[in-house]
Amino acid sequence: MKAAGVMKRILVLAFLTAVLFIAVPVSAEAKAANNKLTMNQTYTKYDITGDKKADTLRVSGSWDKRYDVISGYEVYVNGKRVLKKAGKDGPIYSLDIRRLELKNGKTFLSIVPESNNGDVPGAAIYQYKGGKLKKVIDLNDMSKIGYHNNIMNIKVSGNKISVKYGIMSYSIGGISFYLDYQYKGGKMVQKTTNVKLTDTFIKYQKKTYWTANQSMKVLKSPGGKKTATLVKGKKVKIDRIYINTKHNKVYLHVKIKGGKSGWVKGLTKYPFSKTMFKEVMYAG
Repeated sequence: MKAAGVMKRILVLAFLTAVLFIAVPVSAEAKAANNKLTMNQTYTKYDITGDKKADTLRVSGSWDKRYDVISGYEVYVNGKRVLKKAGKDGPIYSLDIRRLELKNGKTFLSIVPESNNGDVPGAAIYQYKGGKLKKVIDLNDMSKIGYHNNIMNIKVSGNKISVKYGIMSYSIGGISFYLDYQYKGGKMVQKTTNVKLTDTFIKYQKKTYWTANQSMKVLKSPGGKKTATLVKGKKVKIDRIYINTKHNKVYLHVKIKGGKSGWVKGLTKYPFSKTMFKEVMYAG
């Protein structure tokens, strides 16, 4: 009986192991396309110049022992300095560094400095061109729709780079969402403008509806014709936002409780007098 019990446990463990391997497939391509790197370490197995050959790559950071922060950083490719950044926009506590490779073989370097409140001053995705690293995606370009811009995740799939942003929006406070960037015509372009909200403040408040704090026009599409009026005090769900490629226009997709759905124009500056919805909260 004892041996039978041991054998039974072995079989159960074998079954669970098999289920885990089936349920969580491992993508070799995804791992190869998104290599997390470490500051002040030299890498010799990755192509960063785009010629399909391994390069020598190093991101060197200068540590300020007095304030316990990174005072600046430099990128070297094959022994040559191709980028230099000084920490002028606030203290840098860490660097998230990633080598990204698309399915078409194009390679990029993502550098995300983390500062106070998770802010990311100078965060960007670069591509090696003409002996230098050129900025192809500005990851800290959300100041027109909010503040405390965070980079929460970066993913690569096919010829697409997906970036998860977290910002303190002027319209409804803390939100997070993904923007997709596609390689097209020799450059990375923002592919998505109508995006799903993955997180909002009311999710953590365990609420479903926002309460209009003022009357607003409901539009058929972002910037489109008026179809209804959202009256002050009415309840709505907000599930998506529209953000243009310049990141200076934002609209909220609302579903009025017992009424129509549509878009309301969001804010591009801090509302010192009155918020759009009663449930809005801001972090300092």
